[in-house]
Parts: sequence; structure tokens; C-alpha cells
Amino acid sequence: MEEKSALKIAVEASGMSIEKISDKTNIRIAVIEDLLNNSVEVCGGIAYARGHIRSIAKVLKADADLLVSAIEAAQTGDKKLIIDQLAENNVADKKKEKKKIRFGTLASISAAALSIGFIAQIAINNVSAVNDSLVVSSSENSTLQKSETSAIRASGVNLVLTGVFGNSWVGLSNANGDQIFNGQIYAGQSQTFSDPQLIKAVIGNAGAIKLELNGADLGIAGSDGQVVRLDFGTNGLSQS
Repeated sequence: MEEKSALKIAVEASGMSIEKISDKTNIRIAVIEDLLNNSVEVCGGIAYARGHIRSIAKVLKADADLLVSAIEAAQTGDKKLIIDQLAENNVADKKKEKKKIRFGTLASISAAALSIGFIAQIAINNVSAVNDSLVVSSSENSTLQKSETSAIRASGVNLVLTGVFGNSWVGLSNANGDQIFNGQIYAGQSQTFSDPQLIKAVIGNAGAIKLELNGADLGIAGSDGQVVRLDFGTNGLSQS
């Protein structure tokens, strides 16, 4: 028995007919039916398929990033690593393979996990407030800042990823290529990762993730839909 596509699961969960989806999105029924079978032939290729699926996801109130990732995985085959899939579909220059980061494959995501993702989204808001009443002179303040910076560097790499404008797949590994994290960061969710020397990151939707390294706010990782590879070391951030 052939496994249902992620898009088909989302459509069935919504209870909406293909005709109604077509009417609301202005996408031809033949194109929708082809996408339901994890095919991009009728719509003209994966680039057009991404746009169609995002329009359908909006009507279904489903996770567009997850649906797009699932159909991309179907086009590349179920044995490719998620990082390779993202690189082939989104990045012009793929990283030279010195040492492959061993992230799990998109195809390993079961249909049950996908359907749960369509029904519920995790939103975790972490708010912290720090009040500092210490008053020091300009020279003392400079010395204090230098001491704090040295302490942070001595403690290694402390990376905080926060979902701000949507969800994103994120893969993290250390200097030895060992996997630290492989999964999604959801909008409103904040996660902290630490390593003594280096954290190598691949972010599938850079426009959705805010970065904080050793207490310093680095802003948004990139543009919407962009895949970025970044290295976070004790000396700061560098592009892979």
C-alpha cells in the first residue's frame, strides 16, 4: 500500500474538497491532484510547486514549510540527508564535502508526525527580565565589560535560536561532526545550545530565525526561505 503524501494528509484532515481548494487558490484541479501524489510534473517543476503548496497551505491553515519540505524530499529520494536536500533546492553553491553533517533524512518523518504537525503548532514564549541597579563609572564599566567578555569566551559557545517569523528546520553539529540537534524551531520557540569550541549550523528558513551568540544579539539569520550555513565559534560568527 502506497504511503500518502504529506499534502494529501493535510487535505484529508481539513475535510475540504479538491474543487473547493481549486476555487479558493485559482490552482487547476489537475495541478492539485498531481501535487497530492508528490509529483511536480503538471505544475512545471519544484520551483512552481513551492508557490502552489504555500497557497494551498494557507487555505488549509496547515504548516507551509513542512509541506514544502516534504514534497522536496519526495523529489530527491528518501536516502538523501536533509542538509543535502536543502542545498540542492535552495543554495547555488553546495558546501564542499570535507566532513558531512549527519542529520536525519526528511523521509524518516512518519505520516503520523506530519499529520500532528498540521493539527497543532507549538508556541513557547520565553520572557526574561533582568534589572541591574549597579552604577559604575565609565572606566569601571569598561573593565567590567572586558571581564564579562573574557568569561563568556572561556565558557565556550552559547547559541540561542528563536523562531520569530515562522518555522524553520535547523541542523546543528560540533567540531567533530557529531549531531547536536536536528528538527524544527517553531515561531515563538527559543532553544539554547552550548559547545566548548564550535557549533556548525544549517538553517532551512533563515528569515524565521533570530540568533544570539554568547549574549550578543546577531539579528535574523537571513532572508525568508533562504538556506544558510553558519559557524559559531569562541571568536564569533563566520559563514560556512
